[in-house]
Amino acid sequence: MIQRIQSLWLLLSTTCAGITWLVPTFAGSATDGSVKIFSVRESVLLLFLIAFIGISNFVNIFFFQNRKRQKTLIVATSIATIGFITAQFFIVKDFKSSFQILQGNWEISAILPIFILLFQVFAFIGIQKDEKLLSSADRLR
Repeated sequence: MIQRIQSLWLLLSTTCAGITWLVPTFAGSATDGSVKIFSVRESVLLLFLIAFIGISNFVNIFFFQNRKRQKTLIVATSIATIGFITAQFFIVKDFKSSFQILQGNWEISAILPIFILLFQVFAFIGIQKDEKLLSSADRLR
């Protein structure tokens, strides 16, 4: 299973998706003095996307014998990750305006989707290197 570097990248991507699901994304102070916390679990769209991203990356680890399928799934998951980042920004912006939040901080899980995307790119590059290595080994035979 963890015989190639892309499996490690996909495992790291899955771990980041799990942490994003667990940890709050935004915390801010409303005009009435209360602290409002936004988590991915409060939005059905974000919850669905992060679950899809995490599960897809985990399942993709076991497709190591079918590199074409792995690459296709990584591209689809990367598109979902970009959609997640965009949706997260706009949903948190709406959250801030609906609770009239004056000051707030983005938490660690707000930047983890960027790392998810980065790890997916690294996995894709690793798969391409594997294909190149196998094709050169086939030429030697």
